[in-house]
Amino acid sequence: MIDVKLDIKAIPVPLRYQPIYKIVMLLAVLRFGCSKPYAATFLKLHLFMWALRSIENQKILTDIKNKTRHSIVPWVFEPALDQVITLSVINGFCSRTVRGADLQIEIKEKGQDFLTKLEALGLFADDISRVKEIGIVPQNVIAAVNKKWELY
Repeated sequence: MIDVKLDIKAIPVPLRYQPIYKIVMLLAVLRFGCSKPYAATFLKLHLFMWALRSIENQKILTDIKNKTRHSIVPWVFEPALDQVITLSVINGFCSRTVRGADLQIEIKEKGQDFLTKLEALGLFADDISRVKEIGIVPQNVIAAVNKKWELY
């Protein structure tokens, strides 16, 4: 009989795939990508997360915000967004709120304080600055452009 031994090695997970990174990006999008009361629909959050995946995607969303582009390429959903929102709600960083007919995610004071502390320490500075570069994109602009898809 053969004696099999498994030697389990730790596999490092890149930061951009870890829950804390996704939570910080969610908070940054709510704070710097939304107007007061710093709330966004799932569509807006998914679109921002897609835009943060690459510089090309970021440019497309920036062009949409600046109204130099009126269509969007097919984009993908952020598969872990629901779990990230749940973790943020559990930790008191965000809340789920119904406004009109839409479920929106809103940043709470604890989430804003956490984001401010991260910025003071210089953590996630490059990624947060990318959200700031995109800036506030109105929900109605996102809804309108999402109806007009084009293939590159």
